[in-house]
Amino acid sequence: MSNKQRSIKLFCPLVSKAVWLVVWDEQRLDLGSIARTFGLDPSTLKLNGHFISRGVDFIASSVTWNSLISFFSARGFSTGKNHQDALIVDGKLTKLGSKRVRDPQDAVNGSYYVAADKVDGDSTRPQAEDFNLVKNKRLKERDTGKHSDVIVIN
Repeated sequence: MSNKQRSIKLFCPLVSKAVWLVVWDEQRLDLGSIARTFGLDPSTLKLNGHFISRGVDFIASSVTWNSLISFFSARGFSTGKNHQDALIVDGKLTKLGSKRVRDPQDAVNGSYYVAADKVDGDSTRPQAEDFNLVKNKRLKERDTGKHSDVIVIN
């Protein structure tokens, strides 16, 4: 068995984001990292509509990239070899306010933005209204009896 390196194109229509992932053929799938890249809940992640078995650490228990690509190729599904043939990533969005880092590279470079492809001309960077949602979530009302309209910012 050869353990060669390959690039896989992943596309998540839910967030209109596409990324390249560099993997080894015999590497088991890290579904947690893929989910965080797109802001998805790892327990709901599907690739090309298929749920992949995984352990508690969200690493595929027995599926390697080579076996997954062979499976998809034999059935005529996309294999991630280019933009037009990207693997489709699906799942439920994580809840707002999750303290997890969205992309493994964010932990390395300290950034909250991911270098992503533009899809249909739209930027995938967070917009001002996204930050307002987070700011508004931090606002809390404190009911002290007399001053029920006091707002505290944490």
